[in-house]
Amino acid sequence: MATTTDLIARLCYRRHETEGQLGYFGLGPWWSSVFAKAEQDRIEAAFHHPTVPTGGRPLTRGRGPCYFPSTAVLLSVVAGCLRDAPQDRHLASKILAKAEERAQAEDDIIGLHLVYQEMIRLHSKWRDHSLDALDLIYGACHKQITLSAAAAQAFHELHPREPLPAHIGYLTLAVLLEQEGSYSKAIEICKQARDQGWGGNWTWKIGCLAKKRDEQEPRVKFASRSGLGPV
Repeated sequence: MATTTDLIARLCYRRHETEGQLGYFGLGPWWSSVFAKAEQDRIEAAFHHPTVPTGGRPLTRGRGPCYFPSTAVLLSVVAGCLRDAPQDRHLASKILAKAEERAQAEDDIIGLHLVYQEMIRLHSKWRDHSLDALDLIYGACHKQITLSAAAAQAFHELHPREPLPAHIGYLTLAVLLEQEGSYSKAIEICKQARDQGWGGNWTWKIGCLAKKRDEQEPRVKFASRSGLGPV
C-alpha cells in the first residue's frame, strides 16, 4: 500500500512530467536528458506550425490533441523551425537524429523520408559555412534515395489520387553531380526519379545534362570530308 510520502512524490513527478506534443509521443525523458534548460527554451521559442495554436509552449505543455501523425513528422517540423540560425544547427541535428531513430523503430517510411528531406535542407543551408555539411548532404541524399521506392508506394497508399511530390534527395544529388561535372551519373539519377514518378520536370533536366555531357566529351576530328581516318 502506498504511503502518503509515495503519493506526494508521484504527484510531484506528474506535475513535472513533459506534456504537449512531445509528451504525447513519449519523448519527455529524451527531451530532459539531451537538452539543457536554455536549449529547451530556445527550441520552444522557435517552434511554430500552422496546425498548432499559437501561444504557450505546445511542445511540452497541455494535454490537448496531437497535431502530427507520427514522432518523426513532429521532430522534422521542430528541426525545420531551427534551420535558419547558425547557432541552432546543432540543436536541429540532435532532433533529426532522434527522428531518424524513431522512424526506423516504428517503420515509418514517410516519416523517414521527411527526416532525410529536412537533413538535406538543414545542411544545404549551411554548406558554405561548415566543413562537414557537404558530406552530410550526400549522406542524407543517398539515404532518402535508398528508400525512394518504398516511400513512393507509401505516398500512393496515403493519397492514391494525388501525384508524388518533389523528391529533394534526387534533386539535390543531381545538382551536386552536375556541379562536379559528373553529367552521366546525374542523368542516371534523374532517370530513376522520373521512372518512379517523383514530381519535377525530369525529361527537361535530362536533356540539359545530356547537352552538357556531349559538350564536355572531346570531339573526333576527321582528316578529310570522306570521314575516313580520325586525326
